Amino acid sequence: MLRLPITYVDVFAARPHEGNHLPVVHSADQLSALTMAAYARRTRQSETSFLQSPTVEGADYRNRIFTVESEIPFAGHPTLGAAAALCHQAGTPKRELMQQTMHGVHRVQVNLDGDSGTVTMQQSECQFGEVIDAGALAEALGLPFEALHCDLPPQMLSTGLPMIVIPLASPGPLHSAQMNPVALERALESIAVESAMSLNCYVVAEESAGEWSARSFSLDVVGGEDPATGSAAGPFGAYLRDRIGLTRVDISQGVDMGEPSRLHVDTSDGILVSGGVHIVGTGTVTFPES
Repeated sequence: MLRLPITYVDVFAARPHEGNHLPVVHSADQLSALTMAAYARRTRQSETSFLQSPTVEGADYRNRIFTVESEIPFAGHPTLGAAAALCHQAGTPKRELMQQTMHGVHRVQVNLDGDSGTVTMQQSECQFGEVIDAGALAEALGLPFEALHCDLPPQMLSTGLPMIVIPLASPGPLHSAQMNPVALERALESIAVESAMSLNCYVVAEESAGEWSARSFSLDVVGGEDPATGSAAGPFGAYLRDRIGLTRVDISQGVDMGEPSRLHVDTSDGILVSGGVHIVGTGTVTFPES
């Protein structure tokens, strides 16, 4: 049996026990993909991170990220949380790291003070996909068609993990949205993506200048909704930059789930996504020999 260190981190959180919770398993080189996938299913979190030695030049570590359904190429809160966990364990509270994922290598800046701090990651250039006819998606999410924003169309975007941004005209319908998973899977069948299971539907509404609320629905998250989605917030920031010239946006997410999260996106020079992190637990976990 293998006994490996584990760190529990709350990410995009103003205080402990808010935001998006992340288990981070350290020193996971000996774990097979099947073992990691099985453990991620047991945690039942949005994602679980497994840190391994890097396999590409220039990276400090490799972050393998699993949902309850599968391994995914990239994600936001596992990036911030894994970097914080690594620095906390190593006793290096302020450090710049290069993280390897299936999508590539990303720069991550960690600033901890004890068990809490902030982490910022630089995401890849945003890939702008097709504008989407969101009628079926809106229905699957319990949104009236007239709630959709007239001037900001739904669109496929990605900085490493595909998503669809769905802007609404006002916040009211956002807070009453409710996903029908069968209807959502059917609606996503017509969209050309490698896997509809990991596709985030990022429903957003402006609260005030520079302040937006968001909810993220997908088929590979327990309960169908994610409390904080950095991989969607980054592309959404790029979308606002290109559509309306906004380069800094603060996003509230997870409020309707009772897991309030705050994400900050700065697209004035690249795509930077940042948020608060809190180490809420450490220990060891036992795995069978892979």
